[in-house]
Amino acid sequence: MKDHSNNKKYQAIMAKGKEKFWRHGLRRVTLEEICQEASVSKMTFYKFFPNKIALAKAIITDMMEQVMDDYSAVILSDLAVEDKVSKAIFLEVKISKDISIEFVNDIYKNNETELINLLEHYKNEGKTMMYSVLVQAQEEGIIRRDVKIEFIMYQLDKVFETLQNDELLSQYSSFREYSLENINFLLYGLMPKKR
Repeated sequence: MKDHSNNKKYQAIMAKGKEKFWRHGLRRVTLEEICQEASVSKMTFYKFFPNKIALAKAIITDMMEQVMDDYSAVILSDLAVEDKVSKAIFLEVKISKDISIEFVNDIYKNNETELINLLEHYKNEGKTMMYSVLVQAQEEGIIRRDVKIEFIMYQLDKVFETLQNDELLSQYSSFREYSLENINFLLYGLMPKKR
């Protein structure tokens, strides 16, 4: 696959596609809107992407590759384990920054298999990295030793399953708010945080 990352028109399409998808989801955004806002013709769009799903795939891949690089840097760093856990969790929140619930719903509810498989691939990569951080944190007593890491990982998986629950998701104004709620619940449970 040819690298177009230095092409200004490609970058404009990627930027406007991301902006539109993150705000309105996949279904409500048209190629015409993306092309108009990126100041390119449809012919130019088709030079880079065969369709809207391919653009979404490129945007997700670009974002997730950066997050995975950041994750690796955290895990391989000389930071204290507690800082690694904090930074790993921060990266989870970074992923959800500005993404609309509608975008995530469009992928899962419309069974966009190519995008679901891509997200699952990155989710599994992230889980492997998170698992190693949690094991190290547990060994050092930073997180509770009486909770199995497998249980924590199971709970993280359940978060993705709830993305198909419209009633629950309607309670949140953004995917970021939903993600933060899950992370806070995982870290602090039901009891108020100690001061």
